[in-house]
Amino acid sequence: MTSSDTLTTPPSRTLWLVAGIVLLLQGFSIFAPMVVLGGAIQWPDSLDYPPAQMLPLLLEQIDAVRLGYGLYLGYSLLFLVTGVLTIRLASRPGPLGTLGLIALGAAAVSTLARAIGIIRWLTGSTALAEAYSVPGLSADARTAIEATQGAINSWGGAIGEALGVAGFAAIWAIAVSLLILRDRQLPAWAGLTGLAAGVLVALPGLELFGIAPPVSIVLSTTGIQLWFMALGLLFLWRGVRRTV
Repeated sequence: MTSSDTLTTPPSRTLWLVAGIVLLLQGFSIFAPMVVLGGAIQWPDSLDYPPAQMLPLLLEQIDAVRLGYGLYLGYSLLFLVTGVLTIRLASRPGPLGTLGLIALGAAAVSTLARAIGIIRWLTGSTALAEAYSVPGLSADARTAIEATQGAINSWGGAIGEALGVAGFAAIWAIAVSLLILRDRQLPAWAGLTGLAAGVLVALPGLELFGIAPPVSIVLSTTGIQLWFMALGLLFLWRGVRRTV
């Protein structure tokens, strides 16, 4: 069977089951970094800590920070797999149209932006935390390190949370939801709840325009995680019911 034949045949039982497992893993895996980082550095509240408070805490909990953000990075990279599988199962068999390609591109850009945002805590911020702990550091040097950390945190947060999650993940969710409602390969509720999740996850991005978002990024992220779980269960159910 050629790759073109695969695109024009209905999804197999194996594909449904694999997609279900991946989406459930995507939905639940956010709790691993939340538990690790929440217990170590009071994440996500620590994202707003001033550098003078954050840098010593980061160094004190360096092993937990590396583990937690390493898990977070894995969760973020998994989103590309989640995005591709969901697009495939939401679309009619055949080549992707414009809407599917938009969703695919948004998933790829979202994954990259999230990874860049997370890596700041595994590279630049940890290096600054180590430099900040050097005995006898002058006041000017401390001020410079604090300013650098503040800039890195703002820059990385804007790329990861605002662009990666609130921007392109929202575009992906809305595009996939429109695919579901248009192609009718999945129940309408999956598309309608996806539209709600996409709008909800986009709201924290208003902060880029100086507008206070009506919901926190934790609440908006929880909404889309619940949608992942619901889709995962739906895909597993479809897979179990299929014979081939």
